[in-house]
Parts: sequence; structure tokens; C-alpha cells
Amino acid sequence: MRKKAFVFALIFFGLSISAFSQDVKIGYVDTQRLKLEYKEFAEAQAKFERQMAKWQAQADSMQAELLRLQEDLNKQRLLLSEEKKREKEQYILEKQREYQEFATKILGQEGEAAKREFELSKPLIEKINAAIKLVALRENYTLILDTAGGDILYAKEEMDITDKILEELNQ
Repeated sequence: MRKKAFVFALIFFGLSISAFSQDVKIGYVDTQRLKLEYKEFAEAQAKFERQMAKWQAQADSMQAELLRLQEDLNKQRLLLSEEKKREKEQYILEKQREYQEFATKILGQEGEAAKREFELSKPLIEKINAAIKLVALRENYTLILDTAGGDILYAKEEMDITDKILEELNQ
């Protein structure tokens, strides 16, 4: 947190010094709003959510099967031979292992879901950054900040260029 404050202090100190030699123009963008209102991004998000729902349904199905197997074993435990109990317990352990592997492979931090989300959003984020740069250069902005990170506590509304970026993206 101190590092961010220090960086912003340096930026604004540098801007105030350079303000003597040239006009400084600052704007901000709400990237969260861009992600919600930029049609291509919303479509990519919907596509990801559909795939995620399929993966989640598969995970839920696996969990339901595990629960059913465990309940069946508990109901039959007194009637089963030791050998049959061990077989069923081994089968349940195998199903638990399969579920854990699936959860890690698909839903884990570096799993298929994270890779797919990155794959879908990366080109769109690059487009957003290119549009921001284009508007900044065309309209001679010195600095453009992002409100989505929560670092801007106050700014005049006329400094918000989110609409300009959306206009550029939706052309």
C-alpha cells in the first residue's frame, strides 16, 4: 500500500513539475464498466460462463455420486463381509481421487478454467489497452488512470473517458 502511495506521489510530483512547461491532461477509465458494456467482452464472458457451468455440473455430479456411494456403504455396512466392505471403500477412494484430479485439472488455480478465461479475455484486454492508448494519443492525455483498482478516491466526472473508450471499441 505504501508503495502505491509513493508511486502516485512520484507521478503527481513529476506531473506538477512538467506542468510548468506544458499542459497536463489527466483522465480516468472505469475498466470494470468497460468489461460490462463492451459487447465483445460480454460475449466472451458469457461463453466462459457457459463452459464453466458445464464443468461445475460435472463436478456436482461427481460429488453426488460420491455421496450416494458413501450412503450406500453406510446402509449396507453391517450386512457386508469385510472383503466386500474393503472393495466398496476402495471404490469410493478411487472415485474421490478421480474427483480431486478433475477439480485440480479443471477448477484449480492453473486449471483449464483459468486457462480458458485467460485465452478468451487476453485479446480483448489488448484491444481495450490499444483503444485507451489511441484515445490518449489522439486527445493528448498525459496520464490515464483506472478507477476499477480503487486507487482513485475522487476525480471530476469530466475526466472520465470511459465513454470515449467504449465508443472506440464498439466501432
